[in-house]
Amino acid sequence: MHFALTIFSATAALLSGSRVRAQLTPNNLAATSTSGALSALKYTNVGSTGSYNQVSDIIPGEFPTCNANPFCVTKPKQISGNLAPFDDEITIAFRGPMNVYNIAVYQPTNSSSATWKRVSSWAANEEPTNLVFMNNMGGGASGEWSICAGASQSYASGDWTSAVSSANKELAKGSLDGDHEVNIMTAETCESRACDGFSRGTANHGWPGSKFFVFTFDMPASSDASKVPAVWALNAQVVRAAQYGCNCRGVGTGGCGELDILETIAGADVDQAISEIYSPSGATGSGKSYFARPKDGRATYGALFDVQTNSIAIQRYTEWDYEQGAITRSVVDGYLNAPAMTVSFGGSANGRRAEMPRSVMSAHRRRRWH
Repeated sequence: MHFALTIFSATAALLSGSRVRAQLTPNNLAATSTSGALSALKYTNVGSTGSYNQVSDIIPGEFPTCNANPFCVTKPKQISGNLAPFDDEITIAFRGPMNVYNIAVYQPTNSSSATWKRVSSWAANEEPTNLVFMNNMGGGASGEWSICAGASQSYASGDWTSAVSSANKELAKGSLDGDHEVNIMTAETCESRACDGFSRGTANHGWPGSKFFVFTFDMPASSDASKVPAVWALNAQVVRAAQYGCNCRGVGTGGCGELDILETIAGADVDQAISEIYSPSGATGSGKSYFARPKDGRATYGALFDVQTNSIAIQRYTEWDYEQGAITRSVVDGYLNAPAMTVSFGGSANGRRAEMPRSVMSAHRRRRWH
């Protein structure tokens, strides 16, 4: 698919004598809605100054009991600056029922951010480029398992239900059932270049700094209301240690960063997907507003993490050209400045749906550990 771009007027700024960067307004944005059923959500003032508990070691213990106390060894890591800690390497995770059709990731080519190059891509049943599907089934075909830490990351099979011995050994079909999760990483391993924080088993790098994830998917209805789909972003350190065990994410507010991009909640309206964000700055989210769950057809969304503007934008698009190898900063600015519900870490608007019920199978199952 291809889409056109129209030039955004900057006449007033030019007449005032101020210098502006040319901005393009994309015309592939879904019809604007900034409350209720959302088309776009923008988090501002994202960067934190503070610390989180970075995992420095996991003591595996001796079978049949975890005899190490503590087995999860952490130390404070200080952070500051725009987007922190979301300027760390990020992974995107998916939970079914869901069909994923395309994924693309764009990143700036240099410090000026003038051009954002497509650095990773994948289409269903095709070979990916610099993208690896992983899951938490280590200890068999790939990865490792210990009595204290459980399963590490592993390379996911083509149907995303088991582990295989090497990255992308089987072509990913794109269909994810309601009993499984999968996450994406780059093709670079922590063995070839050291990763930040503790890693074990099968461990790969995520995407650092500014990054723009685009994906096309659907979330079909399930006969079991407890099986609810979600798409979320995590600090890559979380999965490299133990996504559901000893990690830097922690419980509740704080931790090394989590963004729920679209999450349906068991026990709530499963046709509504909310967004929430967690960092050392605290937690906030879409509140009573939501994104409509795409049950009856494909939807294309972008999650844009931008260091320069200290913001994160989640948007629905009418289409996306997955063949385009790069986009300009002016296009990125067009997306960042498009109409959206705005939630600031410095404000009190919207907040979280803390009152909403969560089952053990919800996405927030991953917040059990400190």
